[in-house]
Amino acid sequence: MKKLFLLDMDGTIYLGEQLFDGTAEFLEYVKQRGGQYAFLTNNSSRGIEGYLAKMERLGIPQRPEYFLTSTDATIAYLKQRYPGCDAAHSSAHPKTVFYACGTENFKGQLRDAGLTVLTEAEAEAAISAYDAAKASTPCKDTAPALPVLLLGFDTELFYKKLEICVKLLDRGVDYIATHPDLVCPTEWGNAPDIGLVIHDLEVCTGRKPAIIGKPQPQMVYTALEKYGAKPEEAVLIGDRLYTDIACGNNAGIDTILVLSGEGTEADCAKYGVTPTWIYKDIAAVLADMKAGKM
Repeated sequence: MKKLFLLDMDGTIYLGEQLFDGTAEFLEYVKQRGGQYAFLTNNSSRGIEGYLAKMERLGIPQRPEYFLTSTDATIAYLKQRYPGCDAAHSSAHPKTVFYACGTENFKGQLRDAGLTVLTEAEAEAAISAYDAAKASTPCKDTAPALPVLLLGFDTELFYKKLEICVKLLDRGVDYIATHPDLVCPTEWGNAPDIGLVIHDLEVCTGRKPAIIGKPQPQMVYTALEKYGAKPEEAVLIGDRLYTDIACGNNAGIDTILVLSGEGTEADCAKYGVTPTWIYKDIAAVLADMKAGKM
């Protein structure tokens, strides 16, 4: 019997403002049998507050401790990768700063965590200062530091942001993306997600980012530790093979592909990713749980 159910949201338990049949019953059944569920999302365009409000609207109110986002994982990675990046500035030891191509909500979460996130004007000024220093002194080490580039799901994207990203990448900055999703399922169809921006930037610069969220296993590891579960007690349920299912597989836990969002059975061969089980939707998963098959 599974103890911990890790759930993707968009395309798995709802699409847009449409809650899938069986979702509320599934969550209640997990609790009734003494299990735990948690929501894992790669969507870095908004914080947990937005999800809490949405769950309330959909009639399944939740608590903040039930959520883990790719932004949370990215912040933890940045603090480990760049020690002191969340500390106060020091003239002797200036901290790493960041340019975030993402929503204002995303930037706000980074700033709330103590990170310094430059505006577009500040990023362009940093690039100009770097270029001027390089022109006068060819040694790269003497030029002022450029910001690390962070890429999130940006529903507020405009051209200047892309231009700044290309300029930074051409100058060799570190490059990190919260997740690689190509599309974000909505009630009207698939919206373009961060993966398409990653592709465009690679075409322009030849650069690929370090990926933090799904399909990397870190979010699952964090959940196992947080909720006190062993890998064999957990299962990840999602609608994308190349992120959700790959994440669970990479972390060594069972996985369920639901066909209510982006993924199809044909995608298994396309992406070379095989889930433990495939179900039509969350209601079908619930039916097998009640039948004692999981």
